[in-house]
Amino acid sequence: MVKGMKRKASSKVVDLRSRRIRKKRRKIVWPLTATFLCLLLICLIAYAREDIYVAKESEIEEVISSEAVLVKNERVIKSPAEGKLELLVKAGQRVRVNTPLFKVVADADKKQLLENELGELKKKLENVKKAQLQNEAAVEVLEKSIQLQEQKLEEIECTVFAPMAGTVSFSIDGYEDLLVPDKINSLEYGDLKVIEVSGESEAVLEAAKINQAVLKIVDNLFLNLVTPLSGGESLKSGRKYTVRFPDLGLELKAELLKLSEDGKTAVFLIKDVPFELLDERKVPVEIVAKTYKGIGVPVSAVINQKGEEGVLLFYDGRSIFKPVEVVACDDEVAIVEGIKLGDRVIVKRGLIWNLLRKI
Repeated sequence: MVKGMKRKASSKVVDLRSRRIRKKRRKIVWPLTATFLCLLLICLIAYAREDIYVAKESEIEEVISSEAVLVKNERVIKSPAEGKLELLVKAGQRVRVNTPLFKVVADADKKQLLENELGELKKKLENVKKAQLQNEAAVEVLEKSIQLQEQKLEEIECTVFAPMAGTVSFSIDGYEDLLVPDKINSLEYGDLKVIEVSGESEAVLEAAKINQAVLKIVDNLFLNLVTPLSGGESLKSGRKYTVRFPDLGLELKAELLKLSEDGKTAVFLIKDVPFELLDERKVPVEIVAKTYKGIGVPVSAVINQKGEEGVLLFYDGRSIFKPVEVVACDDEVAIVEGIKLGDRVIVKRGLIWNLLRKI
């Protein structure tokens, strides 16, 4: 008798825990992947935008850098006597002709004594004049005494007046009598090279000797700027140019009076001189010889294709070669003719350039 056998049903064990983990991982991975792709796309778009330059108005300057010598109409004022100085003006002060500049006191103690005596005499004279019964003889005696006392005071105290109008300066470098406007035509390239001045201003004197320089008066209505040139072929006499003084933070207009025959030396005229220049003798300058204005593109956008200069324009997703004429350029920008404002120019670098340069 065959015993009946029971058939065991097959069963499959399912690990619900691992399934939950996989689901959680998918939930984390997909958002991270999507975020990464979005960031990558944004970076590519941003990078691609940097490869395209929109043509716009630009300006390029042709600048000549040099070191200029300043020639001024100036007068050094010296002390007529030996003694203590009493300054009556300050640096930068505008003065007229006959303005008192300084006093030289030969004997300070004697001056003080004379001033005290003079004060007493003037007080006595005032009292006599106020008296009801004026004594004319006493008034006359006192007036003569005051006059004599003032003469004695003048003998030990000398006042110096301005011989010309101008601006007061205490920066005396020793070139005041050599570098004068009347001699600028004889200045040559070699003369300018040997001029040396110290960058330190001399201290204001407290006492002076006979014929010692105390200060100078500088005419601030004009000065001449004489400079050696390198590459000044484009400069023309009679024209005005922008001159910058980088160390002083100044920018002025100057007329080119004369250009030497060899083109190595130029003489400029500057009017209404600011005080900052009146104390200077030799300064670095930047002369703007020419200014170019027009449509500018990055230098890296200009290419040479089959012997012709041009740029690649980005149009409808492809590049088009457009011939241009380079008018001027510096290290970064080129002024070109042949394209119009707003044209999208492909810069010679990066993604778009590599994708489209052969299309």
